[in-house]
This record gives sequence, structure tokens and C-alpha cells, in this order.
Amino acid sequence: MSKDHFYFSRNDRIVALVLLSVIVVTNILRIPHKNEVPVPEVPVDTVTVTQAPKSKTTARSNRSSDTSRPATGNRSQSSYRRDSITRKYVRDTTRSIINAPDSIVKNRYTSKRRPMSPLDLNALDSAGLVSLPGIGPVYASRILRYREQLGGFASTKQLLEINGLPDSLMEWFIITDTIQLKMIEVNKGTVNELRSHPYMNFYQARAIVELRRERGKIKGPEQLSLLEEFTAQDLERLKPYLDFR
Repeated sequence: MSKDHFYFSRNDRIVALVLLSVIVVTNILRIPHKNEVPVPEVPVDTVTVTQAPKSKTTARSNRSSDTSRPATGNRSQSSYRRDSITRKYVRDTTRSIINAPDSIVKNRYTSKRRPMSPLDLNALDSAGLVSLPGIGPVYASRILRYREQLGGFASTKQLLEINGLPDSLMEWFIITDTIQLKMIEVNKGTVNELRSHPYMNFYQARAIVELRRERGKIKGPEQLSLLEEFTAQDLERLKPYLDFR
């Protein structure tokens, strides 16, 4: 009876040997080698990465090679502010020189001379302006540009209306009658033509056109004084440029 229980057929023995071989091979592969150290499993969310400290030599070399970063330990914040203002001034000045006419840039190094007598402000070109003490290419460019917008200077005091121009420059100039001012045609100009002058805004130009439409030809500045858009100061500045023909 016991022999029947422990009897294996040939096929059973083959299957048993195959299973035994698989078990043995699996156990052999799971055994760690002598040189390998098993690494414990650590949950991913608990892993933290730490950076190894840099050596003093590496830190010094990085500081010396990084020239774009300011050394805050050696310079105060006020010095950086001064440097920023200086860079802005140089940048603005360079931009003004680049935008200036070629004749001004060409004569930027013209030797300065004190004139024997004041010069006609409306007759000077860029070279004549740059040759005067206290006037460089930037100031000369501003003077010429404003003179073009006005249609000519009626008074040397108009130089004070130019941004940044020193009062002391007025001593070099006078206004003569040799050059005719460009006049504002009060009875012919359109709104856009009238408002193109620096002394007249859109509302004043529109008021002139409407006054012409209602009453016909405007004969003098006294009629403009009746308009609320014009003050006495406005008319005083405009008077040299108004043409009522």
C-alpha cells in the first residue's frame, strides 16, 4: 500500500527534477555576491538631495571669474546709485549725439572762441553754435530744432524755453531783422496748420477757425483776446508770429 503512495512514474520524476532545478537556480541568483552591499529601500518622498560643500579654491575662482556680479561687501549702495546715474547720463548723451544732424557731430570738436560781439541767433548754423563757449553738439541740436519749430526766434529769452539750456548762453546772441520769421496765417491756416506752432494748442486753433466761420476775416489780435482760449500771456508770445492778411 505504501509503495503505491511513494511510487512516481517516469514523467512525474522528470517534472520533479525540473522544478527542483528551477528552485535551486533561483536561490543561487538571490544570494548576494561578496563585493556587493545590499542597498536598503528608502521611500521616494523622504529622499533629500544635499550638495557637497565647495572648496575654498573653487569658491575663489568662481568669484574671480564672475565679473558681472557686484561685490556688495566692498561698495556701498549709494556708490551703485551714482554709477547707475552716470551710465544713464552717458547713454542719454550718446543718444542725443547720434540723433543730432551730421553737421553737428562733425563739428563737435570745433575749437571754442569768444565772439567780439553777440551773434544773430537766427543766422547761426550748427558749426557756429558749437564754436561758442558752453555749447556742444547736444545744445546746438536742441537750439536748431526749436528754431525750426518756432519759425525763427523773436527774442533771445526764448532760449529759456529749451529744456536744460543754461541762462548764461543768452549773452552770445542777439535778434536782428535780417531774417524773416515764419508767420502763422491766421485767416488761411487749417486747424492742423495752426496747432503745429509750439505756442498754439488744438483748442486755440479750433477757436480761431470757428471765429473765422462766424465773423469772417480776423483783423487783429484784439479779436483773439475775446476768446476764452487765449490769455494775455498767450497773445504776447504769439504776436510776433501772427499774420492777419
